[in-house]
Amino acid sequence: MMLDEFFHATGIRIEWESSEEIWRVAGRTFQGYVMRRSSKKTELPRRILADFLIGAHAAVLRYRLLTLDQCLYRAAFPKLEIATL
Repeated sequence: MMLDEFFHATGIRIEWESSEEIWRVAGRTFQGYVMRRSSKKTELPRRILADFLIGAHAAVLRYRLLTLDQCLYRAAFPKLEIATL
């Protein structure tokens, strides 16, 4: 399969399942984000839980995250190692 070949060629490792810890970290971080946005009387949250699940997965497993949206992940997961293009 082409996707498997890409992962192998680039050294990307896929974790197909997420633990309870990852879901809980994502939920707490997302809740904090929603509370910060609502306390500033700004518009409704612009992010979805999936964004925080991605960050939590990388943070809990101590992976480096490749993203084009480093501002979100730096704010939500300050100890997360981030790689950008």
